[in-house]
Amino acid sequence: MRKSAPGCVAGAWNGRPRGRRVPLGKDCGVELHLAELIDSIHEVHSDSVVPYLEHNRAGICGQCAFLHSSICPCPMDYLAVLTVQAVEAVDERRRYQELDAPQSREAPPDLEEIATMYEEAAGMWVGCDWRTKFGAEELNLNGWTAVEAEFMAQESIDPEAAEDWRKAAAWLAQIERYAKQAEQAAAAGLRAAREGHWQEAFHHAERAWALEFATGRALRHRYPLTWQKFHQAVEAALLAHEVAAMEPEPVG
Repeated sequence: MRKSAPGCVAGAWNGRPRGRRVPLGKDCGVELHLAELIDSIHEVHSDSVVPYLEHNRAGICGQCAFLHSSICPCPMDYLAVLTVQAVEAVDERRRYQELDAPQSREAPPDLEEIATMYEEAAGMWVGCDWRTKFGAEELNLNGWTAVEAEFMAQESIDPEAAEDWRKAAAWLAQIERYAKQAEQAAAAGLRAAREGHWQEAFHHAERAWALEFATGRALRHRYPLTWQKFHQAVEAALLAHEVAAMEPEPVG
């Protein structure tokens, strides 16, 4: 795992928040639930952070596999203000993004190219495919499935090892769920694009990429991510369609 950025207020270093000893398998709650967190913030409009916190706890924390475990709490609560500000700042920047881009830019991908990108990415990411040092046993879960980890938990004689495998099974199940949801979101994005609903297509493509990024795969795997190019292609196509819609119709 990479060292965190020097400016991170959570103070994580090598995966261990300052002052606490936690397994390297522990993920930042903001990173792990990024896609849901963005959606949750979009569903609330308030000058107070309290409604955001309550909405997050009900919709995100309540579904987290690590709630009330030894690797909870996560920094979602005390980073809430910064996270809300960051999401809303990006939304604002996008709203005021210059749409009349220079015509010298490379032509955006067409629908056939976007479909090809989807087909090439589909099935490429289904679970944990990076090295880990999870728990006290520093388990390398690369290539393991949640079912296999649960079997190891049941078969382990050592209680500490069994506990590590149980936590690993929960973590792997969450990664697998995100991978499945990401592919479903990308498929929905492709369907929307084929129907000409480019804003909807972009929303789904962005969610696919965000779900993958939220697992922490970007910090431990290679670029581009499985759904990164697909997301970028749909975004470029959306921008091109918005620019075309703003151009005046020819007279006569």
